[in-house]
Amino acid sequence: MNATFSPLRSLIEVLDDELVCADERFETMVAADPVATRLTTLPGIGPITASAFVAALDTASRFERAGQVTSYVGLVPREYSSGEKQHRGRVVRSAHPYVQSLLVQAAWRVWRASNPRTEAFRTWAQAIARRRGKKIAIVALARRLARTLFAMWRDEAEYQPGRIRTRGAQRVARATAKAGARVSV
Repeated sequence: MNATFSPLRSLIEVLDDELVCADERFETMVAADPVATRLTTLPGIGPITASAFVAALDTASRFERAGQVTSYVGLVPREYSSGEKQHRGRVVRSAHPYVQSLLVQAAWRVWRASNPRTEAFRTWAQAIARRRGKKIAIVALARRLARTLFAMWRDEAEYQPGRIRTRGAQRVARATAKAGARVSV
């Protein structure tokens, strides 16, 4: 039996070496692009995902808001509306299914990792999973990652975990803004 699989094993070893060389060459190419390098500072986003995101969007100035990016990439639910009834379905087919799948894979990496820098993303997605299910939470996390990547690109900023708000922090910020508006009137 070992003699049967011996040629396959040597072929797999050669292919593994070729893949390592190809990955190193790709990482060198991505290191030359400042935007892709900046996007890889978000844990869970590697050089392939970052470069595919940059290639799909072309320039950040094409989009006014992060929501437009998620629609462009196809991470929004399909909508079937009739009269007053509104039904949302699966995510829409996209012109960029490769980028869409890379972002979903990145969401799975963030979900499964124990990196403290992505704790806010994980707790947010786990709260959605408790309400709606794990698959919906992963797509929601992929959508949030796309919005974050766009904001990093637009603002020319590296990933800063302290800037990611949880739902509780968003409520506090809104309440503070409302209280400030009442005082200034």
